[in-house]
Amino acid sequence: MFENISKTPVFEGLRTSEIMQLLNTTHYQIRSYNPEDFIACSGANCENLYLLIEGSTRGEMFNYNGKNIVVSEIHAPDTFAEGFLFANKNKLLINIIAQTNAKILVIYKNDFLNLLSKNKRILDNYLNITSNRFVILAEKIKFLMIKSVKIKLANYLLDLEKENADKASFRLGKTHKELATLFGITRPVLTKNLLELKNDSIIEIKNKQIKIIDRKKLLQNIELMDTDNRKICQKE
Repeated sequence: MFENISKTPVFEGLRTSEIMQLLNTTHYQIRSYNPEDFIACSGANCENLYLLIEGSTRGEMFNYNGKNIVVSEIHAPDTFAEGFLFANKNKLLINIIAQTNAKILVIYKNDFLNLLSKNKRILDNYLNITSNRFVILAEKIKFLMIKSVKIKLANYLLDLEKENADKASFRLGKTHKELATLFGITRPVLTKNLLELKNDSIIEIKNKQIKIIDRKKLLQNIELMDTDNRKICQKE
C-alpha cells in the first residue's frame, strides 16, 4: 500500500520509510469503492484531500436537461478535488464517481495542514499540483471557446510543434480519449478530423508520430477563426 502512496504526486520525492513515519502521526483513512459508487457529491463541502492509490475515477456534472458531462478522468496514482480544499467557497461543483474498483487515501484538512507545515517537499508538491490543475483548466477553456474541431486541432498541433521545435515529428502527448475530453467532443469525432487532416496531406501520422506537412493550410484554419472573431467584435 505504501509503495502505491509513494507514487502519488503529493508524496513524490519521499522515501517509503519517510511516508510511513509521517502517516503514523496523521489521521487518515483508506476507503474502497466499487465501479459507479459515488465518492463525493456536487454541493458537498470539500474537507479532505483525496489520493487515488488504485483504480480510476471521473468527475461529472449535470446540465439543466439532466445530461451528464464528463469533466475529467483521474487514474491512480493521482489526486483529485485538491483545488477546493482551501478555497473560501469549498463546495464541490462536480460528482466524483469510481470508474473501476478504487482505493483512496483520505487525509483530513487539518491533518494535511500539519503535513504541509512539517515537510517542505509535500508543500512544494501540493503547490505544483494545484498550479498544474489551473494550467489544465485554462487550456480546456481555451479549446472549449473554439467551435470548430479542426481549429482546435490546428491550435493544439501547432503548440506541440513549437514545444518540439528540435524534432522532425512529435507525439500527440495525450490519448485520443484524453484529447477528446480536452476539446469537449467525442473520440470518434476527434479521430475523424485527424484522419481528414491526414487525407488532405496537412499532417502525416506514422508510428503514433505526427508531422506537419502543410503548415500554411493549418495556419489558414486559425486565420479563419481570427477573422470570425473580428466580425463578431465589429457587430458588438
